[in-house]
Formats: sequence, structure tokens, C-alpha cells
Amino acid sequence: MRFIHTGDIHLGAMPESRKEWAKNRGDEIWQTFERLIKKIKAQPVDMLIIAGDLFHRQPLLRELKEVDYLFSTIPETKVVLCAGNHDAIKKGSFYDGFKWSDNVIFLGSENVQKVEIPELNACVYGLSYHQTEITDGMYDHIIVDRPDMINILVAHGGDEKHIPINKKRVAMSGFDYVAMGHIHKPFMDEKYKMAYCGSLEPIDVNDTGERGYIYGEVD
Repeated sequence: MRFIHTGDIHLGAMPESRKEWAKNRGDEIWQTFERLIKKIKAQPVDMLIIAGDLFHRQPLLRELKEVDYLFSTIPETKVVLCAGNHDAIKKGSFYDGFKWSDNVIFLGSENVQKVEIPELNACVYGLSYHQTEITDGMYDHIIVDRPDMINILVAHGGDEKHIPINKKRVAMSGFDYVAMGHIHKPFMDEKYKMAYCGSLEPIDVNDTGERGYIYGEVD
């Protein structure tokens, strides 16, 4: 199974908006995301994982429709995503009840949920933020119950205020890959089979260094 792991895209952000050079930064963030979808359309993968903070704040309905249209252009790719701390599902959120395209799996529960994808022999686990801060280790006590399948955890967080993670406990759960989001700097921890993809675009002055996504294969 081939996958692309991304996250922290922050659609709707306007980095350094008061700077003269920054007037087009919001558009550039959208354009970079659109280029990623076009790349997948040209070079298909089995799964696109978006590990939280697709939006910088609560998405507008038209923004959700625009994103869902982009997902609909890659119908052979399963898109798996969750809401992070920036676009947490709060009262009145347009995430609630939104009808996604058939190839989209939105992990919208505030508790960890599992979704099986038989055609990929895969299970994906994850949750969405329903508040901006979560101090409980929500990922630390999951037990994979289908070891015969490819098991992937989509996890946004990793610090004290945003779902702290005990790497050893998560590793013992039996996941083949842990797709992390929240930290904007790419980092791979091969020992625990987990990785932060980093952000596609720099969102603030601390986001230095290379930007991109992770391409992976699980068999």
C-alpha cells in the first residue's frame, strides 16, 4: 500500500500578514495544497493521510466544499483526515454533518475510532479535537485487534497541552505506522514507527528548513 502523509496545511492562514511580501501567502498555501492533489492525480497513491489542522481555524462551508471537490478529483485514493487543535470541531462547526465524497474518511469522533478499509486490507485509527487543548494521553491505550491488516494511527499532538504521547505505549499497540501532526518540523522515529510530516508551507517565522510531505509504502 502506497501512501502520502501530510498535515498542518493551515488553509486560511495569513502568515506575517502585515509584511509587504506576505500579501499573497494565504493564496500560496492553498496553491501548494492544490499542487499536492494534482500530483496524486498524476501519480496515484492508495491513501492520503492528513494528520490534523487542514485549516488554520474553523472552516467556512464553501472552503469545505472546495476541499472536498479537490478530494473528489482523486477518487481512487482513500483520503483519511481529522480535525486538529486549530480547526477543532466546536459548536456550530460546518464539519458537523458535512457530506464528504465517497473516497473520504473523516475521523470526526472525540474518542479514538477505527475504520476498516477492506480493499486496502487496512485499518485507520484516530480522533478529532473538539476543543483546542487536550491534556489526556488519548493514544496511549489503543490495542490493535486486527494484526492481519495494515494498521495506521492518525495522531495530532504530542506536547503537554495537545495529547501527550507515550511512544513506548503507542509502539506496543501494534501499529505499522503512526502518522503524526501538530509539530511543523519533519521528524522520523524509525524505532517507534512514527513520523511528523511537518507543514507543507511555513506558517510562522519558526518554520525554517525544508518543507514537504512523507511518501511511504507498507506491505
